[in-house]
Amino acid sequence: MSRKNGSTRDVRRMKALESAAEIVGGQPALAAAIGIGTRALRAKIAAERPISDAELVAARTAVRAAAERATQLADRIGGLLPGAGA
Repeated sequence: MSRKNGSTRDVRRMKALESAAEIVGGQPALAAAIGIGTRALRAKIAAERPISDAELVAARTAVRAAAERATQLADRIGGLLPGAGA
């Protein structure tokens, strides 16, 4: 299946994995988080392999963890500002 021939659902899944990779620190980090190799992740993003619901759940978990780390960092940075707090 190519991107041109993929269903809207498949394209949304591919784009979601691509975006998740950017947020969690790259394709190797996302691949590790969802329990597959980087090469397999690239094949999924390129629509050469299907993306399972379980892989999307794991990607969501990884993105949420990255968001939590970012929030904690923002709070620490805020604490460095005089009189700022959170």
